[in-house]
Amino acid sequence: MCSRFKSYVSILLFLSFVIPSVAQQNLPILRVSPQASVSQNIASFAKIDINYSCPSVNGREVWGKLVPYGLAPNAFGNGKPMPWRAGANETTTITFSHDVKIEGKDLKAGSYGLHMIPNENDVTIIFNKNTGSWGSFFYEKDLDALRVNVKMIDAEHRENLQYTFDNITPNSATVYLHWGNKKIPFKVEVDRNEVILSTYRQELTTLPGFNQAAWGAAAAYCQLNNVNLDEGMKWIEKALNMGGGANFNNKQVKAGILTLQGRTKEAEELKSAAMESATEVELNAYGYQLMGAGKLDDALKIFKLNVDRFPDSWNVYDSYAEALGNKGNKQEAAKYYEMALKKAPEAQKARIEQAIKNL
Repeated sequence: MCSRFKSYVSILLFLSFVIPSVAQQNLPILRVSPQASVSQNIASFAKIDINYSCPSVNGREVWGKLVPYGLAPNAFGNGKPMPWRAGANETTTITFSHDVKIEGKDLKAGSYGLHMIPNENDVTIIFNKNTGSWGSFFYEKDLDALRVNVKMIDAEHRENLQYTFDNITPNSATVYLHWGNKKIPFKVEVDRNEVILSTYRQELTTLPGFNQAAWGAAAAYCQLNNVNLDEGMKWIEKALNMGGGANFNNKQVKAGILTLQGRTKEAEELKSAAMESATEVELNAYGYQLMGAGKLDDALKIFKLNVDRFPDSWNVYDSYAEALGNKGNKQEAAKYYEMALKKAPEAQKARIEQAIKNL
């Protein structure tokens, strides 16, 4: 009995600690203004993330009333007049993976608390270094990283506050806050080349760095965009010296960089040597690359070279015929399609016959 009594006492003592602890655990907050997030990539790799809570209009007058013009009174925090939190509940945050320009002004990569000071026709948008506070109640102007001014524009009614992206280009996007009958836009721009090149630099230190094709692709970006040529040359040399890297495509990239650097003699010698050793597949791919770049006459020369070098292949006639057709030379295109048709496997015959009919 003594042992059982001790067990009961132990259980009661345990429950006396556990039950109050359990009773103090609250359920998740039921939010009137639900949390939301939205993301957008610019220049392929530069990412913008916005996290916010989206209040509803609910029959209220938003601009100038619910969201006052100018700074608002602050009975909490530091008691100083405060900007609007650009949402509800916690501070709205915006994160940039890369350095950006906001309305033409520089802002470093990182996360920022997003606040606004609306006026009747324009808005001051604030990017503040404090991202963890509740709303704007503890906002400190000294922590501002950037302020920009934009115009507020009329819009169709939007019941719940929402952030969206529009006017997306290869190096920019416009962010919109839309609530009630107003939109607040601000333009975000990145240095596209720097975003892409910095991403490639990082990627080439990971698994892609073991692949010659990755080094070649990074160098090809430099060549095609005429940027970062010195580093691009280092990348293509790396590719050429890796297993399988001394191929036609990489040699063409190096020749292209040499040309852009003004080293035309070296470029021509390399092009000539690359052309001499090119395979049927490599020449065919190069011809399509030229055709895709709008260099149809140059593409025709490559396709004809392929025909002369590899006369037993049905595919060389087919590609040359396609290029002739694009040039408008239907009679010659039909001739080479017929030659392709005679050599082609059964699986290709119907397509080639249709190509002849479409001339």
